[in-house]
Amino acid sequence: MVPAVPLLTVKKTGTATGYRAGAPITYTFLVTNTGNVTLHSITVNDPKVASVTCPPASVAPGGTTTCTGTYILTQDDVDLGVVVNGAVASALSPQGPPAMGSGAAVTAIPAAPHVTIVKTAGPVRDNAVGATLPYTFLVTNDGNVTLHGVAVNDPNVGTVSCPATVLAPRTSTTCTATYALTLTDVDAGHVANSATVTANPPQAIPSLRRMPSTLRSRRRPR
Repeated sequence: MVPAVPLLTVKKTGTATGYRAGAPITYTFLVTNTGNVTLHSITVNDPKVASVTCPPASVAPGGTTTCTGTYILTQDDVDLGVVVNGAVASALSPQGPPAMGSGAAVTAIPAAPHVTIVKTAGPVRDNAVGATLPYTFLVTNDGNVTLHGVAVNDPNVGTVSCPATVLAPRTSTTCTATYALTLTDVDAGHVANSATVTANPPQAIPSLRRMPSTLRSRRRPR
């Protein structure tokens, strides 16, 4: 009598087709029969994948079968920059206990931090020295990771107030500030300055974009 030795191994790989929350990772599970008996009813359990599909065919010793499943990226996954998870495969043998094996996959999710700023000036009610010019700064996270410490700097206006300092991808915040006209501004007939926005992604790689802006206020006719 030849003793049954039901064994299998699992090699798991993951391929991401996008690097934003909501993009899928396609997993393949290569199951190999490394024992000496034919295996039946192969299944794979992966805690991150809702459903793993395996072909119904039996696998002879030395043979393989490939199971597949899909996982949808969360924003936490993208912010972390990697998805790590394991899977357990099992199969029935003609005799003896079920065969079991496990495998893990590490899928990198590259960070692409990016932030934009659009600066506009409100109307000037009075073109006299000391009159206030309101500014708004539309800051948008158009990258794929959550940004922290969002801050706008404008050397002409001093403090810029931002209602939100943490921005998820594809969200915006509108910051505000005011500027008091000087005699130089009034004499020149316009105000020209630029603003910068800075923000830190989860991996603490600063994302910075500078947007020059020339804003003009007309003199009132004398």
